[in-house]
Amino acid sequence: MPGKSKKSGDGQRILVAEDEGLIAIELEQILENLGYRVVGALSGVDDVLRNAESGGFDGALLDINLRGRQIFEILPKLKTLGLKLIITSGYDDLTLFPSAFRAVPRIAKPFDERELRRVCEAVFGKPPAKRRRASSGRAS
Repeated sequence: MPGKSKKSGDGQRILVAEDEGLIAIELEQILENLGYRVVGALSGVDDVLRNAESGGFDGALLDINLRGRQIFEILPKLKTLGLKLIITSGYDDLTLFPSAFRAVPRIAKPFDERELRRVCEAVFGKPPAKRRRASSGRAS
């Protein structure tokens, strides 16, 4: 079913929504090293919504600001689709987020790989052990 995860921990399809190319590549690599199946990176709000509506992924790491547009404008729709979401931001001040979205799991940039793993496992579930690879423990 589009936008729905199969079951927790089954290697669900994870999207990276990030408009900074190097950060997107780094996130994809970290997620793959952790054992998640990354379905690609998108850098625009409309692209994220279009892919979500077509069932392109089960969960996403979403940068707040994508090319000058805030992800908050589509978060209600993404949640309605049943997607598992994590917000990423260079700002860790919760008061900068609209109150309706303060409970959405988030991780601050620069990323600490252990914290990223913890948050991803809490939100997306643990990936299958056979897909996990060794990781370095930190990221920028």
